Amino acid sequence: MDIKGKKVVVVGLGRTGCDVAEFLLNKGADVFITEERKDEEIYEKAEYFKSKGAKVETGKHTEEFLEGSNLIVVSPGVHPSSLPVRWGKKRGIPVISEIELAYIFSPSGKIIGITGTNGKTTTSSLTFSLFKNAFEDAVLCGNIGNTYIGELGRIKPETWVVIEISSFQLEFIKSFSPFIGIILNITPDHLDRHNSMENYAFIKAKIFENSEKDSWAILNRDDFWCRKIGEIIRCKKIFFSIPGKADVYLEDNKIMSENEFYKGEVISVDETELFGYGNIENMMASICAGLICGIDIGIIRDTLKNFKPLPHRLEKVCEIKGITFINDSKATNIYSVKRALESFPEGKKIILIMGGRNKGMDFSELSELIGRKVKFLILLGESKRELKEAFSKCGVEIEFAENMEEAVRKGYEKGKKGDTVLLSPGCSSFDMFKNYQERGDVFKEAVKNLL
Repeated sequence: MDIKGKKVVVVGLGRTGCDVAEFLLNKGADVFITEERKDEEIYEKAEYFKSKGAKVETGKHTEEFLEGSNLIVVSPGVHPSSLPVRWGKKRGIPVISEIELAYIFSPSGKIIGITGTNGKTTTSSLTFSLFKNAFEDAVLCGNIGNTYIGELGRIKPETWVVIEISSFQLEFIKSFSPFIGIILNITPDHLDRHNSMENYAFIKAKIFENSEKDSWAILNRDDFWCRKIGEIIRCKKIFFSIPGKADVYLEDNKIMSENEFYKGEVISVDETELFGYGNIENMMASICAGLICGIDIGIIRDTLKNFKPLPHRLEKVCEIKGITFINDSKATNIYSVKRALESFPEGKKIILIMGGRNKGMDFSELSELIGRKVKFLILLGESKRELKEAFSKCGVEIEFAENMEEAVRKGYEKGKKGDTVLLSPGCSSFDMFKNYQERGDVFKEAVKNLL
């Protein structure tokens, strides 16, 4: 794609939009930036890009701003029904995502794209570590932190590129086609944007939209939507499973491989520091990617043994008087909570802290599991009364907390040796915190204050 001298409109001045604008300016494009927000941070960014020769409008989107455009590049936060997208489509202007733009200009086709509702960040980090250990030249980017477009300067033809990809980033792809595409799971999330599970699954499946016959799909056989997607895609497939036999599967707490690449035990879960069924799936997906690319089983084992759990994902904080405190603040939907609870042995030894802003979840789906695994439930945030109503017949004692510090203190007071105080909110954090990271940090600080 030759964009020198072409008018390209960038929608959004967040991190992605800024990296896109910087890249386009360096390529000699005539850059127009439109951002509906108008605050001090946006003003400073707008002034910076104006000084670099871009045209910028803030506080609104205007249709005239798109006049004569050759291309529109949208940030992940831009809704498909937003005005710039609708105006662009009406005028026949191509609308693409940052992921698509970066793919067009990327010198490397060695791309591993990782998506799914839960587990993307851990799997992306683990896969990056594995490929870095095996090949040295590897880059991690996407939804996990640095943008794909911002990392292009580090990417060479031989570089392995591991990209964490959200559904928002997949909405506006045209030609993007990873050598390996991974879907970890598809459970209800972001339905306020995608409207239905069918549409959400369709967006996730777009990671394989342009796959060739020599590319690969790694899919979770235990997930309904992954199985459905596996039936219709044309690339080669490899499946992983926890309860049943697959190309990579779990048996007696050992991850086993039974495929054309390797047959036998890969590793015992006990040899790793990753906890819970969700993390076992994450490990299996990374193992599949490594096997496809011919990575030695010894390197795979060493990477799994040395990989440290990421913060806020079933993260063990500490143990106080025999009570274990686990931070699972990243659990922003009920399916993450389900995975967390299923990771513990049978028996009512969990003191669960839940609550926040409901993302349209039906909390009652957790009732049976909570009744079986949870001895005490502490609720906080906007959804605490809704949660109490959903779990009122579970036979579990319930109390409210006004803040995280009170929730942690109550959990400690109710616990005894052998119990676990688990923060797994099942909700977004935006009612009380900036993000799930801050929520998890406040939880950890409150736990440490008990010492």
